[in-house]
Amino acid sequence: MNNFWSYPVPEVLNRLQTGAGGLTVAEAENRYLQNAKNRKQQRRWLQTVKLFLGQFSNPLVLLLAFGVVLSAWLQDWSDAMVILGILFFSGVFSFWQEFSAGRAVEKLQEMVKVKARVLRNGQEQQVLLPEVVPGDVVLLSAGDMVPADCLLISQKDLHVNEASLTGESFPVEKEPGILPANTPINRRKNTLFQGSSVISGEAVAVAVLIQPNTEFGKISESLQKNPHETAFEKGIRRFGYLLMQVTLILSFGILILNLLQREPFAESVLFALALAVGLAPELLPAIITITLSAGAQRMAKEKVIVKKLAGIQNLGAVDVFCSDKTGTLTEGIVKINNTTDISGNNNPKVMQFAALNAAFESGFVNPLDEAIRQATPAGALNGYTKFDEVPYDFIRKRLSIVVENNGLHTMITKGAVDNILEICTFAEEDNGQIIPIEAAKARIDALFLQYSTQGYRTIGVCYRDITGDPVIDKTDEHSMIFLGFIVLYDPPKEGITQTTAQLKELGIALKIITGDNHLVAATVARQLGIETPKVVTGSELSKMSAEALVTIAAQTDIFAEIEPSQKEQLVRALQKGGKVVAYMGDGINDATALKAADVGISLDLSLTV
Repeated sequence: MNNFWSYPVPEVLNRLQTGAGGLTVAEAENRYLQNAKNRKQQRRWLQTVKLFLGQFSNPLVLLLAFGVVLSAWLQDWSDAMVILGILFFSGVFSFWQEFSAGRAVEKLQEMVKVKARVLRNGQEQQVLLPEVVPGDVVLLSAGDMVPADCLLISQKDLHVNEASLTGESFPVEKEPGILPANTPINRRKNTLFQGSSVISGEAVAVAVLIQPNTEFGKISESLQKNPHETAFEKGIRRFGYLLMQVTLILSFGILILNLLQREPFAESVLFALALAVGLAPELLPAIITITLSAGAQRMAKEKVIVKKLAGIQNLGAVDVFCSDKTGTLTEGIVKINNTTDISGNNNPKVMQFAALNAAFESGFVNPLDEAIRQATPAGALNGYTKFDEVPYDFIRKRLSIVVENNGLHTMITKGAVDNILEICTFAEEDNGQIIPIEAAKARIDALFLQYSTQGYRTIGVCYRDITGDPVIDKTDEHSMIFLGFIVLYDPPKEGITQTTAQLKELGIALKIITGDNHLVAATVARQLGIETPKVVTGSELSKMSAEALVTIAAQTDIFAEIEPSQKEQLVRALQKGGKVVAYMGDGINDATALKAADVGISLDLSLTV
């Protein structure tokens, strides 16, 4: 079912021939069997055979194989056996290196079998993730992995981590509704994607698409295609063809010269064939394999698994280094950058009130509150006790806490800046003076715009004294005093600035390719030393011709709000421009780009790739 996010839930349920109580057990089993053909994978032995035969597919090896045949035909058995032995040793050694690396990666990817909760016959059941079928009504809560592309039926305080698919650093709020058919992935608020995980809250959703038709499945399917040649493999192939041409030309040339000199025909042919065998570089494949394997062993000591030996040489030839942002260049977690008042000055009171709100809230766990708790100064909570609470919800987009200290009760509210401002009548200056909100509105708006354009996530904090009436509900959120901002960001990884500086010294261009907001990406780039980054968005990219993309890709520093398929497109455009490209990423959305690159670098926690 295409564009299911643009249809009402009842219509989607009807088209899937299911209902609020889910499928019957019999119908679910029938659908599973019907979809089983889409889950078939190559047998392991066939994959192993293909990997082994692939070691003998380049022209250099074929030239030596021709030498073996000629030596055998000339009954020069010693030469034939030597060349054959070298070929076999080189092929087996290279095969074993890549096979072992592949097995090591598979072991890293081995995980406990994950189950999903679904409704069958109106009753909750647990099934393995691959057993979820279209029409299943799925129950989700914090910590669950989404088993299929689903349409949201209902939710409570639902936040989902989609960083591996969209590149969004912060948890995404989800809510039921109808969206336009052309809504991009990162804005489909009513859709849950396979492979994403629930951070907080609960949800009921209907499974619409399973592999290979999910967004994750589309990426996985593209990975099954035969990989393109890397720069090193192209070089070896061209060199092999050159040797073949030289060998043929010299052999035929010598044969013709001998015949013109009236040498016996049989002797002339044998001499030409012997020359062809002698010109074959018997040891070259073994030398290449041993050299690359030595490099792989050295990298293994640094805890790097090399899946493909050609990647060793390609790594040394890289002139463009592409990288995802979230979790790759950055830590992939939320941290506080600053807490400021309405004048933009750092204000400890903002931090303290935010800490009180985050420490005493009893709702769902979320990364924003966790970041505040971790940044809370020692002693900030001393003397305070919680008295009451109005939990966060998606309509108000704010959370209120009442705390008591020395007999005084204070209501502290934090949330989305616009939703905080709508309940504020006053604002507090940096000197503690209380002024009408109208007098401070221009400064607040300017600061909010400044933080947003710098790529920060901003939360507002307000308060008021409610001593004498400390029991609250939603209607008590009024006449508040706007205190200031909590400025949040996803910080660059430790040492990454030095790494990017080293890349620049080596003449390697860094390009950031991310699904995240262009303002956030530009801020990270500046933190990494790219002072005036040139930015292109995914929507702009989609309007370019293939020829224009080759030029733009070479000139651009940041590609933001990018769809997963566009990442691969960018890598290929750079390669078309004559660049040797490395790509580093850690999410599902990076998988196709990692495969397309001359060197694909996946991080230590990248079990989804």
